[in-house]
Amino acid sequence: MKRLVPLTVCLIAALLVVGCSAGTDGASLMKSKCGSCHAIDWITDASADTRADWEGTVARMETKGLVVTDEERATILEYLNAEYGAE
Repeated sequence: MKRLVPLTVCLIAALLVVGCSAGTDGASLMKSKCGSCHAIDWITDASADTRADWEGTVARMETKGLVVTDEERATILEYLNAEYGAE
């Protein structure tokens, strides 16, 4: 019984991590990272003419609590600029 409790806790933790993991593509990351605070249409309706505009927006969101890795940031920026940038 003593071994069952830690094993059960580990199993539950693993399931939570898998169930809460975001995809690694730009759309999935944007929805999971940005969409946790903002409505998706609010993000997609935002005006950003250049990649630098999106970089500024993401940097500002990081000062407000957004947590992303360098790789996630790059993927999100690539997606936002490609889909919603004016370039």
